Amino acid sequence: MDNWTLVINVGSTSVKTGLFTADLELKAALNASQNSTEWAIDGQGLDGGAVTASQPLTSPISTLVAGLLHNWRCLLQSAGITLTAIGHRVVHGGPDFQTLTPITPRFLECLGKLDAYAPLHNPANRLGISLAGEIFPATAQFALFDTAFHRSIPELASRYAIPPQLCENVQFHRFGFHGISCQHSLSRAATVLGRDEQALNLIILHLGGGASITAVSAGKSIDTSMGFSPLEGLIMASRSGDLDPAIILTLQQQGWSAQQLDNLLNHQSGLQGLCGATDMRTIINNAAGGDAKAKLAIDMFCYRIKKYIGAYYAVLGKPHALVFTGGIGEHAPVIRANIIDGLESLGFFLDAHANQTCQNNSDISQPTGDIRILVVHAEEEREIARQINNFQAATLTKQARG
Repeated sequence: MDNWTLVINVGSTSVKTGLFTADLELKAALNASQNSTEWAIDGQGLDGGAVTASQPLTSPISTLVAGLLHNWRCLLQSAGITLTAIGHRVVHGGPDFQTLTPITPRFLECLGKLDAYAPLHNPANRLGISLAGEIFPATAQFALFDTAFHRSIPELASRYAIPPQLCENVQFHRFGFHGISCQHSLSRAATVLGRDEQALNLIILHLGGGASITAVSAGKSIDTSMGFSPLEGLIMASRSGDLDPAIILTLQQQGWSAQQLDNLLNHQSGLQGLCGATDMRTIINNAAGGDAKAKLAIDMFCYRIKKYIGAYYAVLGKPHALVFTGGIGEHAPVIRANIIDGLESLGFFLDAHANQTCQNNSDISQPTGDIRILVVHAEEEREIARQINNFQAATLTKQARG
């Protein structure tokens, strides 16, 4: 029997779904994202043809997700395909979930208690799980957590210097995010470099609307820039990144509410706060045209990243590679060049031509460089499918052995 895995990634403002074969080929996809007026739906059918549609922005996300999954059921039935598994990206696994996890009633009970850790994302993830269970009741479901890859971070790096029990509902630890992307980058880097994953030391830069940097030692995450929430660390599209807490205290004293502060830090800061734009392509074009605010935003974005690279170099020693992934990491050669500029003394030497012309999953460092510089295409959905395939294969092997 062929293995067919449907991967579902429900976010707060977007939904991604993809159908993968046993050899991890993406056979079809249906995605939806918000714009100013509607939910824009696009994808690729089983015949390879483009799929486009839309729904009013007033449609609740539950209606949107249910519609996408009903479409999948019709597509699969017409093609005579029976799903083997359904995989879900779940943003926060809290302190307990560290690996791919089969979805059971007991699991759903535990997952519901984690909404306080990620109130914008985990409820949306649970919605996808619930609707998939209704529409495909006979199909095994699995969850993979964005925080799971970082559960190997040692306590000295994961703890904050505050009293441990400050809140009944959550633990204030560095949980980290982009973990599924990091695991995929680790696997791709191992293939490109011809090394075993468990022998690799990497610095992974996931640069997109959200941005993070992770130190990987012997295939395990030992530190990452995002912390208890995705707010900490690098400058992002509209998130502030690292910030002196006294700024928040001062604003509170001036009468700012919790909702105003949340909106400031998550939606009005970062690149948006610096230059009024969030799309790095726009910012690069504006800077090239003489926009001083855009140039400063780029300089600050790259400078913050350089500081973290230096810090993680000190923690790791010389890494085998620096990995760029995510929308900016993959598609902005000028940002990659700005980040590497000045790091030659640490062993990072960028090949300018390769940087400008590179394809995904490629090496853009000079041949004589001590540390490889890689560009890896972010494929979180494929990574989820890969881990499900591995889990099911291991389960069958175990059953065969008795």
